[in-house]
Amino acid sequence: APAPAPAPPPHPMRTGVTTHFSQGWPPRLLPAAAALGTVTIRDSLHWAAAEAAPGRIAFTEANSGHITRACAMGMTVLLGLEPRNPSYDGGMTAWSPRARSAFARYVLAIADRWPNCVVAIEIGNEINGRGNVTGPAAQDRIASHVALLKAVHAAVKPRHPGLVLLGGSTNTIATGFLTRLIRAGALDHVDGLAVHPYREQPEGTAWEIARLRAAMARAGAVKPIWATEFSREFPDPAAAAPWYLKMIALLEGAGVADHFWYALADQSFFPTMGLLTRDGTPKPAAAAYRFATRTLAPRGAAQRIDHGDPALFHFRFGADAHVIWGARRSLAVSGPADAFAADGSPLALPAEVSDTPVVITGSGAVSFGPAQVLADSFYGFARAPLAWFAQAPRGSLTPLTPTDWQWTSYLGEPALPLMQVNRAGLGTMPGAGTLLRYTARSTETLVASVCLRPKGKPARTPATAMLARNGAPLWRGTTGTGPALGSATIAVRPGDTLDFVLPPRPGASLRLNYRFRVSRTAADTARC
Repeated sequence: APAPAPAPPPHPMRTGVTTHFSQGWPPRLLPAAAALGTVTIRDSLHWAAAEAAPGRIAFTEANSGHITRACAMGMTVLLGLEPRNPSYDGGMTAWSPRARSAFARYVLAIADRWPNCVVAIEIGNEINGRGNVTGPAAQDRIASHVALLKAVHAAVKPRHPGLVLLGGSTNTIATGFLTRLIRAGALDHVDGLAVHPYREQPEGTAWEIARLRAAMARAGAVKPIWATEFSREFPDPAAAAPWYLKMIALLEGAGVADHFWYALADQSFFPTMGLLTRDGTPKPAAAAYRFATRTLAPRGAAQRIDHGDPALFHFRFGADAHVIWGARRSLAVSGPADAFAADGSPLALPAEVSDTPVVITGSGAVSFGPAQVLADSFYGFARAPLAWFAQAPRGSLTPLTPTDWQWTSYLGEPALPLMQVNRAGLGTMPGAGTLLRYTARSTETLVASVCLRPKGKPARTPATAMLARNGAPLWRGTTGTGPALGSATIAVRPGDTLDFVLPPRPGASLRLNYRFRVSRTAADTARC
């Protein structure tokens, strides 16, 4: 029977948004954040602004009025603090014992000033990125960051045991980088890890969060994960609403209770990422955010309901709210229920699951018909029944396995460092191609299909792709400047293999966007 996983977090959710009042945003935007149902804002308090001379810390209306105003409006605050101050270590990232101790005293002063409102401190910002750690600290950023965490923990925790200290603060989930921090002892000095899961599409977030949790488990301590920034650019503002709904469902279903959209308002450097325009006008993302904070969040964190199908995404908020999307299959609701789009606008109850998420509330029971898509490389990335391989020129196969590194995890092989496959992109490298395999489980007629699209500048020589059953070609096509679509209908028996093959090719590496599907009908062929 379907079962929820994992268990809800032990503390209430914090549905929040990043603001930049410390960088001069107009105070009028703060009530706009509150009106959207924001529980916690994430902002900053520049160290040098509060400690202009060594040892002299002063909180004023000019440098920290935004914190006081947020607290007065009933919101709590997460502060992201950069450990840099011209008074210490030449303004570079704090690395000397003197600078680390000074930064720790600064965090303690903040905790003393707003003990019931500043609920968390994010130490550093995207420390796996170039330029975000400077000076000697950048020469060994792992050891330097752990030493800083240790200093802050020792100074703050005796007086403020409830203040959440967050380390890591990575751009993307960056499990490989964080594993190095974990091995260096970071978990001994923090209450959680901060990640910024920026990505083109939400799917895949839960897979990476699970890998990060597993890395902590191997170290003997699983700490909470906070997604303190997430978003992407949305040239089409309407696309942000379903993206946001998917992302919070995936994060919460993976046990991430604290998540913060980036950002409250559009900015010159990030012109389409805000919930609001620069003048404060709400965008579709704001409607989705408000709907989530007022309708879904009060029911508790989302739990994913596992139906044994990677291409079906079904999350339950509390006892009577569902968020559903995925590959096409029938959907039925028996009993009282209402349906909503991601932005909260009413819908007719859908009869099918689709790629667009839908919210269903009420006491009606939700049920699904048989799967029409048996395998999908995007929705079911790195999961059975699909398997990914590197293919040598003579046909030998090397399994591609999960690989964690400085940024987003992928499928790879240490001996083939250029072979990096994710849910949207794959390719060839000198001496190796890529093969995806579906192994049939029953006797039936299936449709194997693939969609390929060049990624970046098209290769001078088009690549040849193939669909095959048990190694025998079913379809061949070439990649040009536009998408290449291929499909084949074929009868299979248990143990038969249906492969998508991008053979090795001479010359430079090739990257393609792709989607491979095995379905029961031609209506569900791959698109990209």
